[in-house]
Amino acid sequence: MNQRMRQYVVSLAAMGLLVGVTMESARAWNFAPANSVSGEAFGVSAKASVSGAEVTVGPTPHVVLCPDGGMVSDRVARIAVPNVATSSTLEVVTTGSIGPNKASAQSSAKVEGVNLLNGVVRAEAVVAMSTSTADGSTATSTGEGSTLIGLRINGTPLDVTPPPNTTIPIPGGAVILNEQIFEGDGVHTRALTVNMIHVVLQDPLGAITADIIVSSAHSDVNFVPAPKAGNAFMTGGGKLGTDRDFATFGLNAGSRGSGGLHGHLQYTDHGYSFTVNKACDNGEPGVGVDFLDISVSGPGVSYSRHGTLTGGNLQLHPE
Repeated sequence: MNQRMRQYVVSLAAMGLLVGVTMESARAWNFAPANSVSGEAFGVSAKASVSGAEVTVGPTPHVVLCPDGGMVSDRVARIAVPNVATSSTLEVVTTGSIGPNKASAQSSAKVEGVNLLNGVVRAEAVVAMSTSTADGSTATSTGEGSTLIGLRINGTPLDVTPPPNTTIPIPGGAVILNEQIFEGDGVHTRALTVNMIHVVLQDPLGAITADIIVSSAHSDVNFVPAPKAGNAFMTGGGKLGTDRDFATFGLNAGSRGSGGLHGHLQYTDHGYSFTVNKACDNGEPGVGVDFLDISVSGPGVSYSRHGTLTGGNLQLHPE
């Protein structure tokens, strides 16, 4: 693995038809006290009732932002729910900040290699993005940057990311693409939830029999300006590039009080890769004995570095 990755595999035994599935298609968001931000993102979520027992899958991976901001991210190697949903890499990140003149929050979710309902819906990559900002007089939210790549529904390709809340009928239900749910007064508060793929199936009596969401991003802000002294810092997140040549990122960096400069960045560029050529746990503690050899490659870049650790430790955990 080229990064620390958790593997999440869920099995629903011998699941042919889903019966009695119930799921909320939208959530009610309560804005926190003034001068707060909120964010949330997940890769895949589904609910089902099998033989009278309710089975819940996800939301996974799932991150939630603290009201005072910061950054939270997570990554899952794959998810497999037979007859319902499978995918490869799932990545989510949410960031937010509150300054003297503005508050902002950004969330993104990316899921690759999506296959829903045994091929009814397929996509190479599904990216949901939600950004909210407020300056005390205007509060706005946008889903710009949300993308569907290589989407097929019942075998029919859809090469362009559709307008918000596009509904496409399928046997027994519908697929809602680029679902966008707004809230807030547009002055001090604003919120947006983006669900890039939302599949809902119903039985002949109208009861929901399947409800699947892929790539969901939520952001909201609540801001009333109040002058205050403090150090400068920045949080943010977003996407660079278009079509299949794109990268996603989230960051939190700056200075706070006597702690000096600090920062954290998560950046994923599909045009570049890194390889750990060698990693050795040669003793405890690892400084001066443990060894790491890493290389990065991509368009216009060829970088490598190796040597014994001057800080930290490598720990081998044999099974």
